Amino acid sequence: MFISRPVFPISFQLEQVAKLVEGLLRKKNWKDFKQAELKLVLTPFYVFYYDAGFEEQKQGKSIVKGTKRGRGALDALSGEINEQLAESMPSSSELVKELPDDYPLEVKEPVFSESEAKKIAQLKTAAMLKTAKESVIISDFRTIYYPMWVAGISVGKQNYELEISAITGEIFGEEKVPERQQGFVEITKETLQELKKPGAWLKYGREVADTAREKLSGGERGVCPKALGGKLNLPNIMWRPGFWISVALLIILIAIIIF
Repeated sequence: MFISRPVFPISFQLEQVAKLVEGLLRKKNWKDFKQAELKLVLTPFYVFYYDAGFEEQKQGKSIVKGTKRGRGALDALSGEINEQLAESMPSSSELVKELPDDYPLEVKEPVFSESEAKKIAQLKTAAMLKTAKESVIISDFRTIYYPMWVAGISVGKQNYELEISAITGEIFGEEKVPERQQGFVEITKETLQELKKPGAWLKYGREVADTAREKLSGGERGVCPKALGGKLNLPNIMWRPGFWISVALLIILIAIIIF
């Protein structure tokens, strides 16, 4: 598919992004989810070079005390300067004008004309550099597209939208997706899988032993029965849910070691 303006080279393809989204949802303990078709959205930016001068008053005259040259990027939708994009701008030879035909695509168009955008870029750059607008010269002004994947997902009867950079793979909006609380059976299954790894049983064994010791000693690490009056109320301890959870984990651990 031919694109009229240059596009940042895509590092994360459709299949890779689908796996990133799935990995995020599983990390948040979601197993039942629906993922809508991924869409590639091309967002326009104006990129340019700027040359800025810095003046000072000396004996009633304006003297140029320094200059600075740099690259800038202006969001063609919001009119805001994007310093990060300007710094990561690839060379002209790396930009592309063709994308795979099977990519669902949405191309956004600039909301400012090029002449309007130049004036905005000059003004915003001057403000960023803290110099006069007239002291900033804009050159090599052109339009490029930045590619972002958009993923619609459905979990827990709610719909969410995630944006994934096709350049870095960074996921935006993941904080909107809640983490699902796991049940006891799920936690137990995960524990069993973890215990199959070499050395893991020793780690869990210590944790279970520590937990059981805490329950038997009054619930606080480092507190012995003497500190509680020298009496150990075993019937009360046995009625605590935490005690039986510790016992259950200990039994599972022993079964794995034996079998």
